[in-house]
Amino acid sequence: MRISHVALPMVLLVCSFGPVTAAALPPAAPAAQGGQACPDAGLKLPAGFCATVFADDIGHARHLVVAKNGVVYVNTRSSRYYGNAPLPTGGFLVALQDTTGSGKANVIERFGATPAHEGKGGTGIALYKDWLYAEEADRIERYRLTPGSIVPQDKPEVIVSDLPLSGDHPMHPFVIDADGALYVDVASATNSCQKGNRQFESPGINPCTELETRGGIWRFDASKTGQKFSPAERYATGIRNADGIAVAAG
Repeated sequence: MRISHVALPMVLLVCSFGPVTAAALPPAAPAAQGGQACPDAGLKLPAGFCATVFADDIGHARHLVVAKNGVVYVNTRSSRYYGNAPLPTGGFLVALQDTTGSGKANVIERFGATPAHEGKGGTGIALYKDWLYAEEADRIERYRLTPGSIVPQDKPEVIVSDLPLSGDHPMHPFVIDADGALYVDVASATNSCQKGNRQFESPGINPCTELETRGGIWRFDASKTGQKFSPAERYATGIRNADGIAVAAG
């Protein structure tokens, strides 16, 4: 998985199936310093944009977040979708840091659940207050960020557990709003609630009882540990698979 770094007046990081690419737009024109051509990291970019491969070969990067100090945190994932792809030797969470200003992460550290301890990795990741939140299998966990270290030093706390893992969509992307509400996507177990899943012209199940525990958004408290998944926390329904969620400020 590649993370790309694309330049605007700020830096944009892009996950793609390959390396993690960091693309940044220099305030100057398309030519980089030293008169060399502006790199594109294999991306098709508008005139004046440059891109570098921020990090490569870190696994199947799903979502990422950037801390105020510039450290990039990535949640990687293992699943049946990736066949026999090699698993990481360390944790599924990755901290990436560019200390040279080159647009490439020269510090890469892994932490979190490992394959050796039956870790699976996850999709969602977020920063809230002094904590890093991440999905790990059927849980949303949080790590306290440690001053002076890009990798958390304490064990994670479980915020929500028992999230459904069966069926077609076992991932749980999430977002945290300014008030600390944690919104978690629990996608559908089937393609479209058919009697024969993914079978041509198979009729839909009516009523779709799957919607009681799948195909929607669930709301929890990001500051409260030990919460359990249940139908009671359902916030929205009829959403097949919200692979990426964002909260609009203001």
